[in-house]
Amino acid sequence: MAFRQSERSQIMFLPPSIEDYVPQDDPVRAYDAFVDTMNWKELGIVADEHQAGNPAYHPKTMLKILVYGYSYGIRSSCKLERATTRRSRSFGGTTLSP
Repeated sequence: MAFRQSERSQIMFLPPSIEDYVPQDDPVRAYDAFVDTMNWKELGIVADEHQAGNPAYHPKTMLKILVYGYSYGIRSSCKLERATTRRSRSFGGTTLSP
């Protein structure tokens, strides 16, 4: 069985911020800014932070993912999950899977 090798002289595994992975001209930044400027109360979206059970993803995060998917023509939730997983891995981030 092969063992994973480590590099002891490595300074850090990932950059200090996910912002370092996303280019400044990437459309994802526009989607992020667009969703962040929305007034959730005017839209009738209420997030219950005290609900029981597993913690849910924030509605803003979910809307950002939907906007990303629609902009690339991805309508299937399974395809959207694969696309965001692949994209986040290419940036070294985490996936939406728990």
